[in-house]
Amino acid sequence: MRLVEESCTAYAKLQVAKTMAEYTGDPEARAKHLDVARYWDAAGRALHRRIGETLDNALTVEVTVETFLPVQPLPTGEISLRAHDERHRPFVVRLTTAQALAVGTHLTAYAAIGIDRTGGKVAEALPPITAQPPYKPPAFAPRPGTGAIPAPGVPAAV
Repeated sequence: MRLVEESCTAYAKLQVAKTMAEYTGDPEARAKHLDVARYWDAAGRALHRRIGETLDNALTVEVTVETFLPVQPLPTGEISLRAHDERHRPFVVRLTTAQALAVGTHLTAYAAIGIDRTGGKVAEALPPITAQPPYKPPAFAPRPGTGAIPAPGVPAAV
């Protein structure tokens, strides 16, 4: 904020010097006011560059996704994506479910494009699918005398 205040002050002093130069009748005074105006113009430009550099340093950061549980569902139904910058400041991106699905779809598509551009194959980049035994539904015995099958977790009446 200090840089912004200094920039505003420099601009105000520039405008005063230009106005004084415009309305003075003395050529020496006019030259002096124009020199002051050039000084404050240069000072203002330097301050603008410093403000830009400060904002770039503060806002342009490289963010790395957390390695442990980077994506988490929230109780509100939103999805959080956790990351940190090179200064180890945490960042959390909150997404609606629709946004999370869209981002996930785009990430998958762009990852496939990136793999293809580097000469790889998507199948080689994916982890192998381990073989699982075939699915067997649990066996339920009918309730005696009713022929009804109890709901899962409900013991059959004896």
